[in-house]
Amino acid sequence: MRDIVVITPDLKPGAGGVADHTLRLLEHLADRGLIRTLVPPIRLSQLPTANGKVLVQYSAYGFDHLGYPRDLIRTLIDWKRKVHGRLVVMFHEIWTFWPMMNKNRFVQMLHRRSIGQLLQQVDVAFTTTPSQLEHLRALNLRTPIELLPVGSNIRRTAQPARESGTALLFGLQRARVRSLRQMQSSLSRLASAGVITRLITVGLNESSEIDRKESELLSGFGFARGFEQRGSQSEEEISRLLSKAAFGIFGQSELSYTKSGTLMAYAAHQLNVLSESADKLKTEPSCWLVAPGELIAGISQAELQRRAHRLRDWQERTCSWGIIAGKVADALQLESPAQSRIETANK
Repeated sequence: MRDIVVITPDLKPGAGGVADHTLRLLEHLADRGLIRTLVPPIRLSQLPTANGKVLVQYSAYGFDHLGYPRDLIRTLIDWKRKVHGRLVVMFHEIWTFWPMMNKNRFVQMLHRRSIGQLLQQVDVAFTTTPSQLEHLRALNLRTPIELLPVGSNIRRTAQPARESGTALLFGLQRARVRSLRQMQSSLSRLASAGVITRLITVGLNESSEIDRKESELLSGFGFARGFEQRGSQSEEEISRLLSKAAFGIFGQSELSYTKSGTLMAYAAHQLNVLSESADKLKTEPSCWLVAPGELIAGISQAELQRRAHRLRDWQERTCSWGIIAGKVADALQLESPAQSRIETANK
């Protein structure tokens, strides 16, 4: 079998969305050949020889604290030119957009140029949001670039009865704090109206200082049944909480919908997602989310159930792990599991 290498910023469970994405993807590609994983720094000698294949889980700040992994990009370009293997890149992040006077703007201009040079060597590229897709296509129209939303890193393992009035906020702690601030007014109104009576936060805690900020924000809402900060939990426990809650809180903008593992976990668990950018007149998934104002005005239980079901349906047909792994395998030109077993049996 040909050598297959996956390059990723990290592989520790819970270390971040890209690490968890990589681990789940590897589970679904495990029977398609010999797969090695590499974490930077990457040397050219570590990459496959002739006819090898490389998949890069590209995250700018994941690979470099300045958000410009120049050495990695150069190594990938050199490998492609010398070995002529197959190169596929999943762009979870691209370059960052800074104001004109910000000192980081010049670094990211160089980053953008390097990504353009990398795209000239890439066989197939994927990215996680429509806006990133537009920016990448503006750099290179010849390379096939496809939108591929992220999957849910939490498998649905439990289906307890929903608990009326309970909302869940899942994700890394900094993102949770941003969501609480972003939706502070809406959550206060929902608490006052008795629509949300308890809020549970769950996910990796980063520091005692951020933990204190999260607690202060939660204390200010006045939920009738209070709040809980669960912190890091097992995948099974997170699945149970997602399945039991009535609502999932999502404070990010619609630009982040397709790159958010939090939203996908909510969707996979058929949860009603509260978002201030929800709009029933927009395309999916925006139309399947629920605006806080709709809850205050009074929305039927039947409509809530319909949207939760449609959101899960959207997630399953666009970015379930079978879909994601299948597209990545096709891009890498990997054998199907059935073909692999047949060829092995014939040797």
